Amino acid sequence: MQSFSNDELLALLGVARRASERDWLMILVAYWHGLRASEVTKIQRHDIADGYLTVRRLKGSLKTIQPLIEHKIELLNERHSFENFVALMKPNQIVFPIGRVWFWRSVQRYAREARIPRRKAHPHALKHSIASHTIALAGIENVRQWLGHKSVHPRIRGPKL
Repeated sequence: MQSFSNDELLALLGVARRASERDWLMILVAYWHGLRASEVTKIQRHDIADGYLTVRRLKGSLKTIQPLIEHKIELLNERHSFENFVALMKPNQIVFPIGRVWFWRSVQRYAREARIPRRKAHPHALKHSIASHTIALAGIENVRQWLGHKSVHPRIRGPKL
């Protein structure tokens, strides 16, 4: 799986924001928090509180509580927009009430409009992107924890007997 360059990420977010505030936020939240499509589409209103997002990960990854990101580049600034987006929702309400396939198709469409190569036009590229964009700054162990990974190394299995 490949990751987006900084320019590609900004192009993707720009196209998405012009089309839909919700879609832009979904992509931005998936990027900043390293979410899978199934994870971003399961976020509930009560997962956002006091400037933090509780991330309930799938596939055996660890639950994390992460700050909502404030950034000087508006397209990357999630906190204010995300808090406003969920402000009037009920606690158990799904924030982004679409399926993972619809999210996947949206990322593909926006990537195509942003002229991003098709091989990168996948929501999981967002998770790889946040990892590759921050690993030099934060170190692999911090990135591993941010993404909820239990281990950096793949599980080693013995031979089948």
